[in-house]
Amino acid sequence: MKVLKLEEIPLSKARDLLELRQKRGPLESYQMAALSHASKFSKIPSEKAEGLVKALIDKFKISRATAVQVASVLPTSIEELRTLLAKEGKVFLTEDLEKILELIRTYLE
Repeated sequence: MKVLKLEEIPLSKARDLLELRQKRGPLESYQMAALSHASKFSKIPSEKAEGLVKALIDKFKISRATAVQVASVLPTSIEELRTLLAKEGKVFLTEDLEKILELIRTYLE
């Protein structure tokens, strides 16, 4: 097997890819564990998660890795969001955090 592309993906996208792989044959034990985790904790469809990632990158200039974490966790409070954004190395104003939370809520509808 050859790696064609290395990219961070939201949890729901990982779930979709593992389900697709499962249709081709049995999964290894670590793949089954990952599928179980992704199925249990992914909260929105992968298309919506990818849309949220793109919107976060475009509107708030955060890294793809952080945007993927936000789209996978879908924080509901400023405190949760601050924790995920801490590795960005910049300070986000409370009003920006509220805008991010509002954006997240639109993807949850």
